[in-house]
Amino acid sequence: MSNEFFILMRGELVITFIIFFLLFIKLGSGWKNESLLTVVYLLLLGATVTPFFGDQTGQLFAGSFYSSPLLCFQKALLTGSTLLLLVLNHSWLKQQNHLAEFLMLLLSALLGMFLMISSGNLLMFYLSLELATLPVAALANFDLDKKRSGEAAMKMIFSSAFSSGILLFGISLLYGASGVTGFAQLSVAIRAGDAFALLGFVLFLAGLAFKLSVVPFHLWTADVYEGSPVAVSGFLSVISKAAIAFIFITLLYRV
Repeated sequence: MSNEFFILMRGELVITFIIFFLLFIKLGSGWKNESLLTVVYLLLLGATVTPFFGDQTGQLFAGSFYSSPLLCFQKALLTGSTLLLLVLNHSWLKQQNHLAEFLMLLLSALLGMFLMISSGNLLMFYLSLELATLPVAALANFDLDKKRSGEAAMKMIFSSAFSSGILLFGISLLYGASGVTGFAQLSVAIRAGDAFALLGFVLFLAGLAFKLSVVPFHLWTADVYEGSPVAVSGFLSVISKAAIAFIFITLLYRV
């Protein structure tokens, strides 16, 4: 394994380290929530500045993973926003009985967003998108004291499944029309005016619009936000939407 792997994926590796750290904390002797939050804050602060050090440009896994100064800045912005969100909800978090699980799910979603904005082909993008979505559905049902928490999680799952179906159908049309999955190669088929490629691209954007809650694909949003904990609603309404917006920018630039 080359040094380039560790350099270009340093942001993802730091988040993965924090997730495994939380897992070992959960399996081992329990920490007080106050102490655990302090350690996580410091680790996330380090993860925020990590992307700015070392080489920022390159690709891995035959073009499936890309890194650039813009992508590193976007990852730092997402990490810093997550840290700020946790700090603002500190009083609520330290009262939770399953804090480690909450943080693991939240950071797993953040890791999925990192991989999503760095993806170089459709397969990597779709898998990363699901990694960023499924933990959030579990987080929506985290506060069992809320009567509508289960309803919020169910609506989140159904809307995510529907939007993922549209997205996957668009991806299949794009691959069928072009025979490639890389974003750079897809632009050739789309610009050539192929009908299936254009339809696939429209469905692909529609699936992203569901995730971004763009009108008229926003009807699920209010109920999910209402039933979710405040910290999860903040993560959904700001950080996850910012990640999808970054994807739009990247796709329009590449395709």
